[in-house]
Amino acid sequence: MNIKNLGWLAATLIFGLTGACGEQGDEGTAGAGEEALASADGALKTNQDRADAWNARNDPRGFREVLDYTFENLPLEGRTNITPWTASYWPYYQDGINFRWQPRQARTAQNNWRGLSPAEKYDIAFNTWTPEQGFTDLKPFNATTCEFDAQYYASLGPAADWTHKNKGLRPMTNGIDDDKDGVADADECAQNREPGNEKPDFDRIESWWGICHAWAPAALVEPEPLAAVTRNGVTFDVSDQKGLIIQQWDRTSAHSVGGRCNDTEIERDETTGRVLSTECRDLNPGSWHVLVSNFLGINQKGIVIERTTNYQIWNQPLFGYKIDEQKEISLQEALSLLNLDKEPEPGNGVFIHEVEEESSQARAILALVNTATLEQLDDDARLYSTAAKRIIAHRHGADGQPDTSDDNLFDTLKELDGVGYVGSRAFGQLLNFALAQGFGDDAVYTYNPEAERFIQVRMTTDWIAEQLQSDKRSDTIIDRYTHHDTYDYVLELDADGKIIGGEWIGDSNLNHPDFVWTPVRAISGNPHIDINTVRDMINEGRKSVLGDEEPAQNAFSFTSSEPVAIPDNSPKGATSTIAVDTVGTVKTIKLRVSIEHTYRGDLALELRHGGIAINVFNGSGIEEPWEDNLTLDGVDVHGFEGSNLSGDWQLFVVDTYGQDVGQLVSWGIDFGASE
Repeated sequence: MNIKNLGWLAATLIFGLTGACGEQGDEGTAGAGEEALASADGALKTNQDRADAWNARNDPRGFREVLDYTFENLPLEGRTNITPWTASYWPYYQDGINFRWQPRQARTAQNNWRGLSPAEKYDIAFNTWTPEQGFTDLKPFNATTCEFDAQYYASLGPAADWTHKNKGLRPMTNGIDDDKDGVADADECAQNREPGNEKPDFDRIESWWGICHAWAPAALVEPEPLAAVTRNGVTFDVSDQKGLIIQQWDRTSAHSVGGRCNDTEIERDETTGRVLSTECRDLNPGSWHVLVSNFLGINQKGIVIERTTNYQIWNQPLFGYKIDEQKEISLQEALSLLNLDKEPEPGNGVFIHEVEEESSQARAILALVNTATLEQLDDDARLYSTAAKRIIAHRHGADGQPDTSDDNLFDTLKELDGVGYVGSRAFGQLLNFALAQGFGDDAVYTYNPEAERFIQVRMTTDWIAEQLQSDKRSDTIIDRYTHHDTYDYVLELDADGKIIGGEWIGDSNLNHPDFVWTPVRAISGNPHIDINTVRDMINEGRKSVLGDEEPAQNAFSFTSSEPVAIPDNSPKGATSTIAVDTVGTVKTIKLRVSIEHTYRGDLALELRHGGIAINVFNGSGIEEPWEDNLTLDGVDVHGFEGSNLSGDWQLFVVDTYGQDVGQLVSWGIDFGASE
């Protein structure tokens, strides 16, 4: 077997988090070469071993899309074309989507089985499961009374049984001390009701555990269920459909930037406020700014944010942002915001206009007057014009020319004080400007030596919160579930104005997104639920509500049969273009690809259009990568919904390792689009 290191380009994230959206042990990140420090352009960036530098796991390239890093090009606000929908996160302590969320009523066929859980309903309608007599009267686990009928769990159908065992509260019903704390299930449940217990524990299941890691991508990608639908004599209400489609996004192909912080309490430096734990220093605000402004501002495409910095995980759909304040600041201002400015160093005890000779402040003034231009002194430092001219004249010497043998640099403040029109007011102006511009030996930005410009930013975001289960559509009241966060940070720019990093400031030091990710496609969920069956129900319900309001979807297919050689082990890769002149809006995409290659595990593929690039295949994540050739037949691609159909569509294929070669034989796209 030929084992190959595919590198960062071939690293794909598969989100399979369990807990509010993830259990504490799941990292939720791909091994993307975290040892290598990478800038936005991929060059190595040394940063004095600062662990929160813009490193591989913070690099925006992790989203596998074409991004604009130039600060001036990035929009001040943006939002998605379609607002994500709200739903329950189906907590585990309620047994996930096996939770009977509706009020108790006659749970019979005559009532279309309303009152049963989404999983129970699915088993009756599609898994040929018939409840035994008296089943509907059996009591599932009640977190308030701690009571349940054991026969209920012994009688479940396949979808409900799988949910209970894998995404539910089985630890509280199996009679086993799963968390090994010496407390039996019944006693542990009783402890949750004790006054003052702020952290309920259901035998290792915490109350925040659930599947919002599946709801968030589903809410961004899937159409929202709007009305009840009856199939095979079973009525699936709005929240039933939501629960079923959400569960099938439990494992998601996605791209991620940032990492997981598992600390319950986050420690930080008492002076600077910097987080001490390396794992809790991301997400880097430079990465955050680039991704949010590109995705939501330029492409109107939502992303998922894990918005809590501590060990809990709460994934939320982010669909809008606005820059409330944005201004360029000096080095000294950046240092002050980050609590990095030093106390002035003392001098020799001799004061000239309240500034001590040989002090750090004196060195800053002298560094300024010995290097500044007339314009800097006159216009920027705001000196009296005559004072500025006399400082320059003194510095240039008798011949009035710079850089000649009689140049006369200032060695002391006393010498500067001897220049006409330079008095107490001028000293104050010179000191303020010198410190603001970083003159002297105190103004050193140690976090990122490559940074040459600094931007202070305040951003407000728009995201969707969870909703209790309901039989009503929620799109008409989505404002009730729309929340906002405000983040403050300093961006680091290089000499070309590109964002290369940043630092959180103020309250945002501890309250900022932990990581962000963009979903590509659903991989798997409950094996006893078919995602396309659920999608059909959702579409039927939407049509019953919207009728002709929802644009009809037309089918378009395009194919390129021109072979293209794939260069071996080259990041330039191979690109094939299909030009589409049909007008429309993309609803769905299925991709067809045929590649001849002697080691398919070498390959990584992206579909590109309109500045968006979506990873559609990574050889690092497949079984038997050593096999020849690659065929993709009707693979669903998500991420282009709402995009213009017309324009160039490109398939980019890269070979990430040497020795094996091949060619792109043909490829095609099947679109579902509206006019």
